[in-house]
Amino acid sequence: MRATAMRAVDEAADIHADLKARILALTLPPGSLLSRTELQAAYAVSSTPVRDALLRLQDEGLVDIYPQSRTLVSRIDLCQAREAHFLRSSVERSVVRKLAGQPNGDLVRKLEHVTALQVDCETAGDLAGFASLDLTFHRTMFEAADLMRLHHVIRRESVHIDRLRALHLPLGDKSARIVDEHRAIIAAIAGGNDEAADAAMAFHLSQSIMIATQLSRAQPDYFKP
Repeated sequence: MRATAMRAVDEAADIHADLKARILALTLPPGSLLSRTELQAAYAVSSTPVRDALLRLQDEGLVDIYPQSRTLVSRIDLCQAREAHFLRSSVERSVVRKLAGQPNGDLVRKLEHVTALQVDCETAGDLAGFASLDLTFHRTMFEAADLMRLHHVIRRESVHIDRLRALHLPLGDKSARIVDEHRAIIAAIAGGNDEAADAAMAFHLSQSIMIATQLSRAQPDYFKP
């Protein structure tokens, strides 16, 4: 009995992780219907892991569950995205100030390596890989600052920002500009310039939120009214 319960927990965690990744990448766009019966068949599981996974996604603001009716991928909430941006910008600007105040050659090399891999992804047209490396870039700085608890808070609150970025990334030269912004952050940290690091991070994090209204007008069905 215990083994069965543990298996259900593991299955729910796997389903949650997969659905969350697909929602954040817009592979499952806002407004998509999530049929529990179809999810059970797709993941070859019983109803319990699917239910538990969907409840976790609801807690994270990524699905809307209407009891006895339907479950939909939630629409992007610009108010929540702006609040999350305020939190994230405040924290990450402090993080890079701290790192610039304690220049670390190993950290700089790690960030340069991640950025080089992003250039490879950009050249190959691999936007999913590029986006994953973007998360790695920021997580690496939190690790270096020994602030991973804060990183988990930021990630939990950033789901609507993540989807804004997924809408923004394919547009124009966005990926190339992200690489340039990352290089500016690295240069400021390497040079021990906390003010430049702060400014570079503030600019970097502001871009998708600055055009959020424009994105919502281009894809109105993806956003809460």
